[in-house]
Amino acid sequence: MFVRPCWKPHSEEEIYEFIEKHPWALLISNGQSGPYATNLPLLLDRSKGKKGTLVGHIARANTHADLIGSASEPTLAVFHGPHSYVTSSWYPNRDMPPTYYYTAVHCYGYVQLQDEKELHRWIEILTERMESAIENGWKTSEIEESAITRRLKAILGFEIPINRLEGKFKVGQDEPVMDALFVAHHLALRNGDGDKVLSEITRKNNVTRRDPNK
Repeated sequence: MFVRPCWKPHSEEEIYEFIEKHPWALLISNGQSGPYATNLPLLLDRSKGKKGTLVGHIARANTHADLIGSASEPTLAVFHGPHSYVTSSWYPNRDMPPTYYYTAVHCYGYVQLQDEKELHRWIEILTERMESAIENGWKTSEIEESAITRRLKAILGFEIPINRLEGKFKVGQDEPVMDALFVAHHLALRNGDGDKVLSEITRKNNVTRRDPNK
């Protein structure tokens, strides 16, 4: 991923927090007939590996599952966060071309398959994580355990120890500070998904910096 120095997150901790807040990912693997890609949630296990480990599962009926199980090359996981088109009308002098502000993280690593016991454990963790934000959220204990275990045969659990980690928060750091802060202001006024979060990220990455020519 092309990342100018000014677009890099300040620390790996920022990248880990990003993954935890935005677990919906695109998993990409190389196959003999071309790349395979699957959208799925991936959780981060910070306790495993030098750079953490991603954990997920995929339907065995998906042909991508066959490739994951036998892949000899690294797999790429792409996490997308808040993003927005930035119109030139948001700049104070309306003299900048339009662009996109966006946030993304790329993780690379080799897939390791889980056994059924570990798959079951992570299905529980995933359910608890996703349901925790829902009032009166659902628990797997509300149904017979057999209703869960019989479905495990149809999915493939896997882990990806991260060996390369890239983050990109492209939010105006290569523009005049005032321009980026005006964009942050306009984003804060919008009601789209992630606009206010993107506004906060933009402000955080620009409010304390100085223009190089000043």
